[in-house]
Amino acid sequence: MTLSATVCGMDAKGRSFLDRVQVLNLSRDGALLEDVSCAVRVGDTLALRCEGSTRRYRVTWEQSTAEGRRVGLAGVGNTSAIAEAWLPASGTDDYQRPRMTVRREHDRYVCEIAVEMRLKDVSTPLWVTASDLGEGGCRVQVPHAMTTGTEVHVALWVDNERVWVLGEVTHCIYGCGTGIRFKKLERAARERIASLVTKGEAMVFDRREGTELITEFYPAYSATS
Repeated sequence: MTLSATVCGMDAKGRSFLDRVQVLNLSRDGALLEDVSCAVRVGDTLALRCEGSTRRYRVTWEQSTAEGRRVGLAGVGNTSAIAEAWLPASGTDDYQRPRMTVRREHDRYVCEIAVEMRLKDVSTPLWVTASDLGEGGCRVQVPHAMTTGTEVHVALWVDNERVWVLGEVTHCIYGCGTGIRFKKLERAARERIASLVTKGEAMVFDRREGTELITEFYPAYSATS
């Protein structure tokens, strides 16, 4: 079955319209209409009346198909009574994303140390702080965004000595830091870093391997069969 509905409103040219349409699917946040013949366009606001209930919507997209013109709507204001009556109650989505394979070759540990970074064609070094460290890379707190793939020379200050490492920026997330992957690591430098990280008490878990719980969602339900 399909839900028959009526839409009315005023188009961008100030002309009023009234049209009979079919509701293909309906959610608490929007609706999909078919057989739309009025001159409504994206951005216009209209009123949808269905099963004795009326709610205002904003047109978010439109599409012409062989079956007729379709229009996508986003709800404005409170949820209509028709949605509450026809749709099941909202609830928490208990779906959990399957655990991904750990992609880090070496573990990371909480280890706050001073870091000197040098970029190509930049004479002035950048002084930052590493918040975690491992044999394969580190995360530093940089005051500005860095482009992924940027090659950097990193000096880790360990026991008042600099341990130089050639690295590459893997990601840069505001508020979370900049990830550096060590591309070239001399044996002596690797041993110094390994000795330092083994003293770390807390391991830094890879955020890519955790599960994610979606606590709120708005499903759409088909109004056809």
